[in-house]
Amino acid sequence: MSASIAPLIPPHAEPTDGLLPLWRYLPRFIRNPLTSFPAAIYDQRFVVREGRQRVVYVAAPDLIEKILLNEYSHLTKTAVERRALGHSLGDGLLTSDGAAWRWQRRTAAPVFRHTDLLALVPDMVTAAEEQAAAWRSMTAPTRHTIDHDLEATTFKIISRTIFAGAADAESATIQQAGNELLRNITWELAAAVLNLPTWMWHPGKSAIARASLQSRTAVASILARRRADGAQGADITARLINARDPDTGAPMSDAQLIDNLLTFLAAGHETTAKALTWTLYLLARAPDWQARVAEEVVRVAGQAPLTAAHLERLVVTAQVVKEGMRLYPPAPVISRVNTAPMQFDDREISVGTILIIPIYAIHRHRQLWDAPEAFDPERFAPDQEAKHRRAQFMPFGFGPRICIGMSFAMMEMTLLLATFVRAMHFAWDGVHKPEPINRITLRPRGGMPLILSAR
Repeated sequence: MSASIAPLIPPHAEPTDGLLPLWRYLPRFIRNPLTSFPAAIYDQRFVVREGRQRVVYVAAPDLIEKILLNEYSHLTKTAVERRALGHSLGDGLLTSDGAAWRWQRRTAAPVFRHTDLLALVPDMVTAAEEQAAAWRSMTAPTRHTIDHDLEATTFKIISRTIFAGAADAESATIQQAGNELLRNITWELAAAVLNLPTWMWHPGKSAIARASLQSRTAVASILARRRADGAQGADITARLINARDPDTGAPMSDAQLIDNLLTFLAAGHETTAKALTWTLYLLARAPDWQARVAEEVVRVAGQAPLTAAHLERLVVTAQVVKEGMRLYPPAPVISRVNTAPMQFDDREISVGTILIIPIYAIHRHRQLWDAPEAFDPERFAPDQEAKHRRAQFMPFGFGPRICIGMSFAMMEMTLLLATFVRAMHFAWDGVHKPEPINRITLRPRGGMPLILSAR
């Protein structure tokens, strides 16, 4: 850590002491799943919780490689995850397994080639500049909640790059339905943990069903219209409609297209917005780093709009983005079930064990990081990043199922952060200390109010 910059220790989710019985575990899980992690997982390689269902929390990078890379074909998504996300995402890339996942991944992969995604940079920059202009028009300094603005900005980018041709009403419906789903998702997760019948009522059940129907209906309408106009254009919907399996030449069905378009929406909108929300909060609390980002952007691009050519020169900005995702990974947990026996050190892991990979805890693990609770983007300076172990830092997952939109997301976050910090100064109000809560994505409890002023 640079001696010239005082370390910032931002808010975190307090784990539980020991392994709680279900009747104590479940209320903590519903309120905030991060607080149900056992404290030992921030120090140990793995932690086993026995009970009606054996659960193993895994933090060691070599064991994570075993799960997500070397033996990934022997693992499946959990019934809990499929039940919670199946309503809205169906059997898309995020929720499918086996041959269905492999076929969809192989078919969709060419759509996300890095060189092709660079053509979408102008849409990203335009949306960022529109939001920066809206902030600059406010009376300054202003205490303003930024997370809603960032959701709107990243959704605007998704609308332009994925759902080109979506009507405003359709876009609004999809965005509102997504927020409603995530607000209620832990109730569905808890029902799945308890293995309640799918027909049984629980809080949030009706809201989730309604939100899922609304979003799927809106995307089906967009898809039908794009098919009718010949699916012309460079947006991701058109390219996915026209994508073909490289081996068989088969296209995706309408159901698969809807599942995957909604998956890309969730991965490319909500996660990006939350990662930027936390990163701007960290910069508001660490003004020296904020100044370094602003200076870099001006040095690289002056006051001109950012372009794809500027990306590789925004080194400090990218470091800040990565450190923000280390402390506040937008998707903080991965879970799997093993279908074949596994060995963790000297421990036999029997078939059917739920394996929890707590990315939030791994990114703060005391055996993996120096001063893990501190904000220090120097960790991701090129010479330092090269020292990280594989599976030590994985905001986009790891292995064959790593997020297909990782390149898209990194471009978007770097460009948006650079545009915002060049235009605006962000300051902490000195009061609000947001607790990170897991609602599939990592959200700040109470929103994210910051003090904004134009530079």
